[in-house]
Amino acid sequence: MIQTLKSPVPLCRSSRTMTAGTGTHCPASGPWSPDGNLRHSQVFFEGSVMPTFDGAPVEWVLGPVPDRH
Repeated sequence: MIQTLKSPVPLCRSSRTMTAGTGTHCPASGPWSPDGNLRHSQVFFEGSVMPTFDGAPVEWVLGPVPDRH
């Protein structure tokens, strides 16, 4: 017997913006940008400590994950 799911399984991140301040632990692996500036995006792994940017504390914003299609 074949069983189907009644509701779709989410395969992507939440649509809410995820942020992490300097000195906190990274909540999710991916490309992070200081204060949302995508030109200075860096990849951090979950659990690593979020650094300063240009010597100053910042709020890091998790960026979009590129499509692999």
